Amino acid sequence: MQAYLFDFDGTIVDSAPDLTRALDLALNKAGLPGVGLELGKQMVGHGAGKLIERAVRHVTQDEHITMESPLCRLLLSVFFEEYEPICAETSVLYPGAKEVIQTLKDQRKQVGLVTNKPRRFVELMLPAFDLHTAFDTIVAGDDLPTKKPEPDMVHHALSDLDRAPNEACLIGDSRADLGAAKAAGVCSIMVSFGYSGDLNLHECGADRVISDLMELLVNDA
Repeated sequence: MQAYLFDFDGTIVDSAPDLTRALDLALNKAGLPGVGLELGKQMVGHGAGKLIERAVRHVTQDEHITMESPLCRLLLSVFFEEYEPICAETSVLYPGAKEVIQTLKDQRKQVGLVTNKPRRFVELMLPAFDLHTAFDTIVAGDDLPTKKPEPDMVHHALSDLDRAPNEACLIGDSRADLGAAKAAGVCSIMVSFGYSGDLNLHECGADRVISDLMELLVNDA
């Protein structure tokens, strides 16, 4: 494997505490109850718009709500305002994240970041973790018209790295990551410690499931 594409939230960084705090603040400003950390973790993975949609559906019990509804659009704007100053406040890297990335680079592997998170927050958070120069390519959630699980973000990263799908893997934690990897034709590696929600990792069809990022350095995927 020559190129390793990483998801961000739930794969490299445990960001759920800050995400759900901002989400609950936005919901409360609209007079709605928050969802809390554990439920919030199950809603992460498909971008901020989907996060808001899932939360509003849950607290209102209205399954017809979509991210295009006026309420969700308003809440998305408020969520961004609340999240920006706290996006790296309590978020932490998962064990081994920085070491694995550096080791792969030392081995002359290419390393990319492919995340549904908007670029403004990626660029705020990476320096906080001393990862602002770690990646050979970064494709963020608002860079292209589509997000994971569509394959476009992965294809864009592969183009940046001048790599074919059979030379690359995508490491992630959610259905969005698995779907994007499968659709793009790259090796799918799922982590068991992220925000997989109700996805059964060992029966989802992933090429590999790991419980520690350091496993990426053993038995090259």
